[in-house]
Amino acid sequence: MITNVTPIEHFKDLVKGAIRHQKVKTNEMVEYYLSTLLEGFILSENLGTEPLAIAYMKAIGAGSARQAHLMKQLGDISLFTSGFFSDSFKRKIIDIDYYMLMGAASYGRLASLHNEGADSTVPSLFSELSAKFKLFVDVLTEVSEKSRLTSSRDILRLYERWLRTNSPHAESLLRGIGIEPLKISTAPVQ
Repeated sequence: MITNVTPIEHFKDLVKGAIRHQKVKTNEMVEYYLSTLLEGFILSENLGTEPLAIAYMKAIGAGSARQAHLMKQLGDISLFTSGFFSDSFKRKIIDIDYYMLMGAASYGRLASLHNEGADSTVPSLFSELSAKFKLFVDVLTEVSEKSRLTSSRDILRLYERWLRTNSPHAESLLRGIGIEPLKISTAPVQ
């Protein structure tokens, strides 16, 4: 039997499963936010083309309503890119840490902008996204890994991701396939 599943339902199931699998303590509002974020990036043009630092400076200089919109957009792009495209940062000047710092800072600023209102739901959502940014990157990374690791190249990419990010999720995947991840110093012994 064929059933119609909307993108939001598909992503909600994947996000919920990844959050449960990684034992991230959060609430349904964050699960829903991450699911709608993924649905929003189905079209690649939503990623934008402007460098993050320039987008951040434009946001800081904008009025509060425009700043909130730009900070949300910057946080979303940073989170999605870090979770789905962390392998693309290899051998580039800007690495995943930069995206993660920009995303966490953007969500933190967004939370403070919304703190001025009476509703505490929105600031707490963005405060949590900021504080647990790395954990949510791992959640989105798990969602992006739709299939098992099948080649030595996939395993090497996973190991390189773990070396760059020290991600608990990547470490768990490596251990699950029998690889004990170790950071080895390449500095000369004195």
